[in-house]
Amino acid sequence: MTNATVTKSKNAKAPKLFPDELIDQLLAQVQSKDAESILGESGLAGRLKKQLAERMLAAELTHHLESEVEQGKDGNHRNGSSP
Repeated sequence: MTNATVTKSKNAKAPKLFPDELIDQLLAQVQSKDAESILGESGLAGRLKKQLAERMLAAELTHHLESEVEQGKDGNHRNGSSP
């Protein structure tokens, strides 16, 4: 890869992941527009990260439990000592 290729790929704009309207809706829910209330752990970004993590974990747990049912397992067999 040449230097021109590296520079070109660094300067290329990534496509927008979220529409501007969604960003505007999220920012409208923030009381003050300072950096801490938007980017802080208890701010918009922190709360969004928490909700995303909870949603992912819930989906993973649901998938895991559904796959156990499909495999014919019943009950909680975490440690292998359930009858």
